Amino acid sequence: MAVASDAACGARVDNPPDARPLRVLLIEDSLLIREAVAELVESDGLAYVAAVADSEAAAIADLQANIYDVVIVDLKLREGSGFGVLRALQDKKSGVLPIVFTNYATPAIRRRCAELGATWFFDKSSEFEEIGELIARQAARHRLT
Repeated sequence: MAVASDAACGARVDNPPDARPLRVLLIEDSLLIREAVAELVESDGLAYVAAVADSEAAAIADLQANIYDVVIVDLKLREGSGFGVLRALQDKKSGVLPIVFTNYATPAIRRRCAELGATWFFDKSSEFEEIGELIARQAARHRLT
């Protein structure tokens, strides 16, 4: 088995020779939540957090400069909002899987995120573990293509 690594996050992952872990951009302004989500995302070795951003501008700049398989975005950021990030993803048309992870899980907010292309929407307070399950499913699909 080949061993993949990424210097940015220090992760080592055992993978089949032709597989690579999913690259995740995590957009979240809370350090504690970033650490918890990164641990969840990286727990099975199928994905890793390649970069983090805590503001809309930083996230959009990173999206323009790099390629990711998954983007996990909070709506409330240090500066700007996750809505602007979703708009930038929509404009980029990159094939990235956008996941919204927020405390603002009202029906109206869910609809707006869907209009902006968010494929998945999770409530931080009640659906935290589901992100890990979704990443594992996405990684399995990614390995088949």
